[in-house]
Amino acid sequence: MGMDGKRLTETRVLTVVDVYRGYCQVCHEPSVVAKMAVAGWKHHGTICSQCLTALADEVQRRGQGQAAETTNQTRSNEAMLVAIVEGNGNGHARVPLRH
Repeated sequence: MGMDGKRLTETRVLTVVDVYRGYCQVCHEPSVVAKMAVAGWKHHGTICSQCLTALADEVQRRGQGQAAETTNQTRSNEAMLVAIVEGNGNGHARVPLRH
């Protein structure tokens, strides 16, 4: 089963249980809030759409940071591999053995 098929059959981590006028548990402002259920937890939280959007933006920002970090790590590993292949691992050129 592919990744998309697997996602469709699994239980959602977050589920909107209800929507009503109330107070957001993040910003504490009166607003239309969603009562959110977290899989495996018996308690529900409430969050307004503005705070939910800010949370989604934070996930995107952190994801882009990790992607950049992974790219930089890959480039660093490639540079290290080139140095090891071209040198002896200590930054010195390999000297061929003479018999």
